[in-house]
Amino acid sequence: MRMTGAGLGALGFALLWGSGLAVASQEDAPHGYRIAQELLVGDGTVLEVLEDRRITAQLHAQSWGSGLDEETFDESTDSEHQPQLEARVRLVSEVGEVLAEQSLGYPLAKVEKAPLSGLPYPAFFLTVDQTAPLGSYSGPATQLLAPTQSQLEPVRYRDESGEQRPLGLAQTGKAAWQILPAAVGATEAIAQVSSAPASEGDDFVTTYRIYRWVDGQWAAASRQQPGYWDMESEFPEPSAFP
Repeated sequence: MRMTGAGLGALGFALLWGSGLAVASQEDAPHGYRIAQELLVGDGTVLEVLEDRRITAQLHAQSWGSGLDEETFDESTDSEHQPQLEARVRLVSEVGEVLAEQSLGYPLAKVEKAPLSGLPYPAFFLTVDQTAPLGSYSGPATQLLAPTQSQLEPVRYRDESGEQRPLGLAQTGKAAWQILPAAVGATEAIAQVSSAPASEGDDFVTTYRIYRWVDGQWAAASRQQPGYWDMESEFPEPSAFP
């Protein structure tokens, strides 16, 4: 039986990085990877993040939010002969069977238990660092996962037109999100603010979007107003969201 690790609190990441902290055997990792993080889902399965084995805990921490390229690998490695591997997330049974797996498109990723109460399933935030070397419209991108159905597809929400879309959250120079406190017995809402150039002229428009758990599903509401928001600004008050 596989040993598992857990223990994430609030919005902090309790990462199982490095030797002596990752409790899964590295022999279970695919060639070229190491098991950088694992969390117990609650139904006997384990959610794992795999990263290129050359990405140490220190390199991960130093590179997060600033991008990572092969030149940052330790010069003692043979990275010039081995292309950088994309991070992967996978769901593994307690006997070691891989139930689902996805490549994440970028080398750095991490997962945490989502501090959302009142949901009928365990929820996790999977964050992939999509930061580009230049520009203020890239950064860590987060999706909400509910892996109890042996799947790793993002949780979907109903938009204002009634369409179902993946619930994704951005943290960039011009976008941020927060979990808003909930009343007793209710599920917390997720608020996202983002700013982008208006369709005409040099002005900016800011979008205030909120995701709420309503009648057994996530639903979004949003509003826009002229104006500019960036990471140097305070996060908007709850009353700013519809």
